[in-house]
Amino acid sequence: MEHLQSYQSRTVVALPTAQRNDWQLKRYVILSKDRKYDSKSVSLALDSALERLPVAGKLGDVDRNHGVGFQIVHFAEVAIVSPVFYWMWGSVLANVEQMRAQWSDTEKFETGVGEVVGCVWEMEIVCFEVNCWRNTMLVNMGDAPNKLSSYLKQHLPSSEPIRFE
Repeated sequence: MEHLQSYQSRTVVALPTAQRNDWQLKRYVILSKDRKYDSKSVSLALDSALERLPVAGKLGDVDRNHGVGFQIVHFAEVAIVSPVFYWMWGSVLANVEQMRAQWSDTEKFETGVGEVVGCVWEMEIVCFEVNCWRNTMLVNMGDAPNKLSSYLKQHLPSSEPIRFE
């Protein structure tokens, strides 16, 4: 794989929001060329994320997280990479250490490279989510539960349909 290859868009799919362990996580899948969606890997990535996330706070918590975030499961060339982000202190985006499962063992999500936040394809989703949070949650109209409901319903549009096997 050439590390400075020309950018090509990748298939992005929005999945249903996961609501477990008091967390509400919007979820996305990215498929690189010749990679296929695998529901078992997506489920294992969610399980691993929930193990690594701190105890979920409440939306009204001013000194900790809000129990709201998003996860990306990227079926990339080198591994299945899954960055997880969550909101705290009203306007701060935090993340857990990068998770990745090697193609030789897609059932084991280990800690990836610590200083990596994400690749350009993942950052497209992060940018969308930051704008969505700002434009929905950090406005002066409506009450917090209704704004949260609106935020959770907004997803980066899927780039193409995907068949879930």
